[in-house]
Formats: sequence, C-alpha cells, structure tokens
Amino acid sequence: MFTVVLTGGIATGKSTIARNFANLGVSIVDADQINHNLIDNSPVVRAELVGHFGKSILKKNTAIDKDKLRALIFASPKEREWLERLLHPLIFREIKSSIQQATGIYNLVVIPLLFESKTSKLLKKKPSSTNFIQIDRILVVSSSRELQIQRARERDLLEKKQIEAILAVQISPEESFNRADDVIQNDTCLLRLRNSTLALHQKYLSLLTSSKLSLDDSPFLGYYLAFK
Repeated sequence: MFTVVLTGGIATGKSTIARNFANLGVSIVDADQINHNLIDNSPVVRAELVGHFGKSILKKNTAIDKDKLRALIFASPKEREWLERLLHPLIFREIKSSIQQATGIYNLVVIPLLFESKTSKLLKKKPSSTNFIQIDRILVVSSSRELQIQRARERDLLEKKQIEAILAVQISPEESFNRADDVIQNDTCLLRLRNSTLALHQKYLSLLTSSKLSLDDSPFLGYYLAFK
C-alpha cells in the first residue's frame, strides 16, 4: 500500500499533522506510540530496562519512569544506542504488521528519528532480506528552534537544557530538507498547518492513483527502509 513516512524534530507538530491526515481517512502508524506501549506493557522490555539501568528507573508505582529514561539516553550516546538496539527491532516488527493490516486510503508512518537512527538505513535498491518496509514518500515537518524549545517546555515541562540535548542528536533542518520529498514548515497557525496537510493529501491521492494505473512491472521509485 502507498506509504508516507512523516519525520521531524521534537515539538515540530508531527502529532497534529498525523491527526489531520487521520481525519482525512489515512491510516496512522506512530513509532512513538508503539515505543511507549512496549515500555509500559512488555514484561521483556521492562526486565531489560531494569537489568540495564537498575531500579532507579522505576517510579514509586513500579512503572518505568519514561522522563528519567529520556534524560538518561539523551545525555549518553552509548545508552541511546543500547536502547535503540533493544526497542527498534520490536518497533519495526509492529510497524510492518500495522502497515499490512491497515484499512485507510494510504498509510502515514510517523518515525521521529528516521534519518538519525543507527539501526535502520534508507535505500533505493531493494534489500536481499525481507527485513524492510517500502516507502513511497518522505515528509519532513520543521519549525524554528525557538518554537521547538517553547512548545517542548509547555507540552512536556522539560528544562531548556534537556530540550537542547534532544535537539543535539537531530540533524539540521537543511539536511532533512535535502533528503525529503515533501516539507511542511510549521511556524504559524493551526489553520495553515491543516491547509498544508490537505494540499499534500491531494498530492498523495494523485500519486496513489497514478501508481495504481501504472504497469505491475514498472520500477519502484520510492525507498526501502531496511533494519539491521
């Protein structure tokens, strides 16, 4: 099925854009939601986290403290890589399954660190293994650094130092623009953001129609997101 990946930095508006697409009948697969579900509900993941970080990672109610976990991994590249190697294969498996079961007009997969992850790679040539998902378009959403910091402080109650640590591991907007097929600049109002979403939706519907009318043996012009 036609699949778009939405990516972008912290507090750029990915969730709002995903909701806009969902209201248009698009199936949404959110890597962050899958990540949170695994941390909250998987006994295997919980055991690995406590075994690695110790019981200090737990809240008083014995749930994983995701705020403390986030602070730890963004303060240490080594810890972030360890966590990615634990969670990303599980997240990928769920993303692939969700795409296969989707019933919407097309799929929008939200992957915040698409370009930065060390556990996956974007390819133009089909991998020899089956450990990949097929992507038709990459959509990047961006905002000014000042707005990102303001939104993250208001939404997540994070300190500026914590936000800057998260921003430090994300590639520059200019680099992400160069690797994207489509871009939304989210620096204004919700109405403009909704209109931008609608314009892209119409574009994707046109591309979807064209792909259905093309010959079965026509070359695939998108990407393969391969997992290591």
